[in-house]
Amino acid sequence: MSEMCVQIDIPEDRCVELFSTADALDSCHRAFLHYGSGTIENPPRREEVRQSDGMDLFRLDMPAELPGTYRARKCIEERSDVASGRLAARQAYIELEDVPRGSLVRLDAGHITDLRTGAAGALGLQYMATRAIRRLAILGTGRVARTLALACDTLFELTEIRCTSRNQEKRDAFARQMSSKLRASLHMTETQSECLQGVDALLTAVPTPQPILDVADVEQIDYLVIVGGDGRTRQVESLVLERRSVVVDLLEQAEKSGEFRWARSQQAATEFNLVRADDGRALTIGDAAHGRVRMPRGCVYLTGLAVQDLCAAAVVYERWRARSAT
Repeated sequence: MSEMCVQIDIPEDRCVELFSTADALDSCHRAFLHYGSGTIENPPRREEVRQSDGMDLFRLDMPAELPGTYRARKCIEERSDVASGRLAARQAYIELEDVPRGSLVRLDAGHITDLRTGAAGALGLQYMATRAIRRLAILGTGRVARTLALACDTLFELTEIRCTSRNQEKRDAFARQMSSKLRASLHMTETQSECLQGVDALLTAVPTPQPILDVADVEQIDYLVIVGGDGRTRQVESLVLERRSVVVDLLEQAEKSGEFRWARSQQAATEFNLVRADDGRALTIGDAAHGRVRMPRGCVYLTGLAVQDLCAAAVVYERWRARSAT
């Protein structure tokens, strides 16, 4: 696909204009339904990490195809230091091929990626939960934490969202930016333990090299959503994933993430309590979208699917075409 000439370029500001939180929730749900029914293809992604000048250079290539309609490929390139949490540079774009029209579209993908990641977290929680979600906690104050808050606030009738990070300035900035955008009351806390008190669900998206959550931290919380990172990060200790039911978006990708890789190095990966079908297959977010996974207590572990990017990019492109035609 990349050998074709790019005919259409949709920059980031247009993506922001054309793609909302509601759009992300709708497009991700459709992506998960396609995924769960086998009508969309999500081939293996390619991931590379190497060192340069004391920084990690990370590259991710994610292909997907809706046969006869769209082909897509998202690329992410980052220069970061996971140990300190510093992101020096990041570039993300999606190439979308409109198969019937023979057009190739290049979309800046920062906004799309952030919104579809937040939407996936909220949808995973909705698919899993067997009771109402009223109070939730979010660990982190970065881009993904913001979109998780927006998506959950849109999808659920929340009374309170609690949020924290270690940095006071980041907590203050999050509150200034998000308070007026949320229907639920936003409560910023100084400590993680305060953030987790009395909530129905916890969503975490913190790129940390060492776990920040153990079994005791989450014992009183029924639902956990982990927005997993790459193999360099771990947010929860292994016992958390051993002692509650876990639904992944794609097992092959999850197995390359930090929690799974660490468990494998300790020869403990088989102890993760993955929800499985009668034939032994690990059930996925696609199964959950079709109502095949409901749990009174559990965890959704997300690594991000290219099919989400395809469906999201298609929304932006189709809306761009409709407006360009008028």
